[in-house]
Amino acid sequence: MSQATRLLLAGLLAMALVMGVGRFYYTPMLPLMQRDYGFDAAVAGFIASANFAGYLAGSIAASFIRPGPVRLWIFRISVVASVLTTAAMGLTDDVALWMALRFVSGVASALAMIVAATVVAEALHLAGEPGRLAWVFSGVGAGIALSGVLAQVAGHALSSGQMWYLAAGLCVLMVPFIFAEMRDRQLEARPHKISARTRQPRPLPFAALLVNYTCEGLGYSVFATFIVAIVKGRPGMEAFADWVWVIAGIGGVFSTLLWAAAAGRIGYASALVAAYVVQIVSVALPALSGNGFVALAAAAMFGGTLMGVTMLTLAVGRQSVDGRGIAILTAGFGLGQMVGPAVAGHFVAAGVGYSETLIGSAAVLVFGTVVLVVAMARRGIGVAQETGSAS
Repeated sequence: MSQATRLLLAGLLAMALVMGVGRFYYTPMLPLMQRDYGFDAAVAGFIASANFAGYLAGSIAASFIRPGPVRLWIFRISVVASVLTTAAMGLTDDVALWMALRFVSGVASALAMIVAATVVAEALHLAGEPGRLAWVFSGVGAGIALSGVLAQVAGHALSSGQMWYLAAGLCVLMVPFIFAEMRDRQLEARPHKISARTRQPRPLPFAALLVNYTCEGLGYSVFATFIVAIVKGRPGMEAFADWVWVIAGIGGVFSTLLWAAAAGRIGYASALVAAYVVQIVSVALPALSGNGFVALAAAAMFGGTLMGVTMLTLAVGRQSVDGRGIAILTAGFGLGQMVGPAVAGHFVAAGVGYSETLIGSAAVLVFGTVVLVVAMARRGIGVAQETGSAS
């Protein structure tokens, strides 16, 4: 493999480990943990929010990290912490300890994700191939699909504690390659030409982008936390529950590549608006229909936009605020996703249905999309019209 391919694969596996498993494995595990320990939606929401609070803290900390050997050591420590906290979730049934472990896991996920994305993005930018970053973010979908498959295959035979050990054991296998290949390097540009008609990312007003991405954090997090539990709790839909998360992950594997291609043709901001429209529909669908196949379609659309939205947003905001755009945007996203599950879990425990919480989440996403469209208009472009190399 070429140096670029090894770096991209290391980034992909890192994303699968710290995000797809370390961060999102809780979603298919939630109904299994409730089966074994019997806690309600409010507790489930607080555990999820603890992870998202850690993600927020890690994002803020990442804004102070500068290039160099220290950055790579922070990445490696974060990867190890993600594996250890995943395994440790199976060692206890104490809610406070679960929340502490998920908080540390969130810190590790944010630090590792931001460093990996930044290291790879810098190398690709210097090589004139920023679009290949999409391969790295596809690792999140691969990790989500893996976590869903584990729940589907082994969830009936193993306890929830054993399931946490199983996931951590699989992650250990990825670590040696990730550590060997994830480092700062100078890549050779491949001998090909980028079409003059290919659009390149251009910054949007950063305040509007931050509000938009914070809304994304809040709006997506309810679906991402509870969708498996929602489907598993509906009569006649139990068989679809674990497959929902597998389908979401599969949708995420190729979504970044598709959205990167779309951004090159219609512009990054226009592609981002389109991704939000699809995601809004995906979040609302399970609230509007009790059909299992509709839930699978919603999962495919959700997975097909989740990391696409992230990739497009970070591409547009990467060079803002003296190069700290990724960290600051991720912090806003982390704040939103910290609030979402806790509020949703509280409402469900108080008697409000999951359908109402999903509709509320979709409404938040609509608001964020409106903010994005207004920012585009103020920048002097339309959603459907972008000229030159505008995004």
